[in-house]
Amino acid sequence: MSDHWEVYLSKSKTVVRVDVGIVGNAPIDGAKILMEVNMKSRSIFSKKLDNELLGTVEDEIESHLTELDYVVGAITYADSKSFYYYTKHKDSLFNMLNKALSKYKKLKCVISIGEDPNWEFYLKTLYPDDFEKQRKIDREVVEQLKANNDDLHIPREINHWVYFLENKNREDFKRNLDSNFYKIVEEGTLQESEYPYRLIISHTSTVEFETINKITTELLKKTIEADGNYDGWESPVIESK
Repeated sequence: MSDHWEVYLSKSKTVVRVDVGIVGNAPIDGAKILMEVNMKSRSIFSKKLDNELLGTVEDEIESHLTELDYVVGAITYADSKSFYYYTKHKDSLFNMLNKALSKYKKLKCVISIGEDPNWEFYLKTLYPDDFEKQRKIDREVVEQLKANNDDLHIPREINHWVYFLENKNREDFKRNLDSNFYKIVEEGTLQESEYPYRLIISHTSTVEFETINKITTELLKKTIEADGNYDGWESPVIESK
């Protein structure tokens, strides 16, 4: 539906691929039927997914979708993969799926159908929440540091940017910080900004993914509680010797 797709690891450790570019249009009027197509190998000897075959099937299905059908995402589990479609015409999509899937004998395919007029599955399950988005961003930053030969195990000072609606929110946030771990680097006020009250804080730690994500998760939670906007972190590159 759009060219803006994202892939992330969910809290339940499944891999989610979702069209995030349509969130502003959801729900689409009339497309109240949600279909899930779950595919897994029929082999009793291996649970490993045949990703090349799944990709072929997915492409064939999408080539037969009409302007009444909307592909919104997919979830990859340990031994299967589900694809999700909203539609304005249940029977046409169901018949097309049955016809397309019947050719692939190596796959066990199950089609599930339900009503979801408000697109709750897309908005609450497929679309990443703030913590899943932050986890994805953290992983990307850590990978960028690694690409620059950073030794992630070396502690260093890391800055975080947080913005607030009101100065009171910023003061509440500061009071809830562990002063033994975080220090205030800078405070300021921006002009013509939705969140004009800026706060830069820092802490010292290593930047292995799980370490930094635990910290950003805590800061994001505190920021949300204070009606603020957490805007990420920055680390210097410390090269391996």
